[in-house]
Amino acid sequence: MEPTPRRAARLLIIDPASGAVLLFQYEDDGRRWWVPPGGGLEGDETFEDAALREAAEELGISTRSVLPLWQRTVDFSFRGTAIRQDEHYFLLRIPRHELALGETLRAAHSQEGILATRWWSPEEIETSSEQVFPEDLPQRLRELRTAWRVT
Repeated sequence: MEPTPRRAARLLIIDPASGAVLLFQYEDDGRRWWVPPGGGLEGDETFEDAALREAAEELGISTRSVLPLWQRTVDFSFRGTAIRQDEHYFLLRIPRHELALGETLRAAHSQEGILATRWWSPEEIETSSEQVFPEDLPQRLRELRTAWRVT
């Protein structure tokens, strides 16, 4: 059977001071993993529109712009369904002290199946035994850090 196609926007929320990235933890069928915030496109949304909506819904961030980074296609299974996801990544640089996930957002996270949130450095991701997606996230974070020093 062919995987179900899905389009999604993901946000790299990065603390400019430390370079750490905010990740959400999910669980399905006894497996746990960490992934950047984001979600599926709704209706005729563009990937950027979805990223802006997800920033508001999942993080309480009201912003009008995100920086496009990269896109990829990934196959995975979730809740018993095979999925082929076209996902686009966008950057938001926000100091971690400015991001307060209050009780309302935590309740919404719980309903969405988000178990935990955590700031990770590239080094912590590389040395962790926990599963983090995308798999090349530490390398991509390092490349972003290098680009910031140049510009």
